[in-house]
Amino acid sequence: MKVSYTLNGQPLDSARMRVIVGTTHHMALSPIVESVQVSGRSGAVVGSSTPVLDVPELTVKVAAWGADSDLLISRFRALCLLSTNLVVGRTETSDGGLTRSMSARAVCTSCEPDDDERPFQDLRVMTAVFQLPDVYWQGEQWVDKTLPAVGGTLVSGANPSAGLAWDSDAPLLNLVMRFTDVSSVRVSCAASGTDLEWSAAASVRNLYLDVPNRRAWTSDRTDAWDGGMDATAGVDWTSEPLQAWPSIDSGDYLLAVEQSGTGQVACRYKQSWE
Repeated sequence: MKVSYTLNGQPLDSARMRVIVGTTHHMALSPIVESVQVSGRSGAVVGSSTPVLDVPELTVKVAAWGADSDLLISRFRALCLLSTNLVVGRTETSDGGLTRSMSARAVCTSCEPDDDERPFQDLRVMTAVFQLPDVYWQGEQWVDKTLPAVGGTLVSGANPSAGLAWDSDAPLLNLVMRFTDVSSVRVSCAASGTDLEWSAAASVRNLYLDVPNRRAWTSDRTDAWDGGMDATAGVDWTSEPLQAWPSIDSGDYLLAVEQSGTGQVACRYKQSWE
């Protein structure tokens, strides 16, 4: 697996600068577990079973050499200082030649010179640590998929030729679904045990559900993915709001749909990776 990085679209690898160490393919997991002690009971009662993770860290170590090594490192440090609008890009190329690109919002928490530097030599080494507020890497292109009226496989699991979950392996953070001629809808994910519901007094032509943000809107158009007439008041859920997670066994993202209509379900999402 070959990995390269960018900061705000600027490649870190160049003729005289290389990323020599990066966080491994899978970053560390730090689940957020809520529990409460109950009087007269040993141990604790654990809250929601829906998995949520704390902010992970990404470490990138770069080396620059040659007469302009100071300029290259200064440029890297300057990019790291863009704490309010910093985006880290990552491109992975598998041994089989498949390529995928992803990005994540980032905040630089440290950027320090490394002990590998040698005085009076044209070699500069810097290590930067970033926090990723959105936790997961996101694909850079929207993916459109149509499901049957009763739901089905939104994203397939492991790619046999790549030997890994190339298309996605983390919860989808940008999933929007469109339903036609409905007055009620329920979408559930068996992998996470969560669901999202919507209902209204009368049928609407096109209903859009923004799953991660638990928003809804209606429109006469079939391409109103960015919003229409707000209908969020009709949104509800059973225990925890819907999270579209992959199945542990197959890696497939399976969504079950119950709706008052009979039309297919149009979906739009960006791929998501740990």
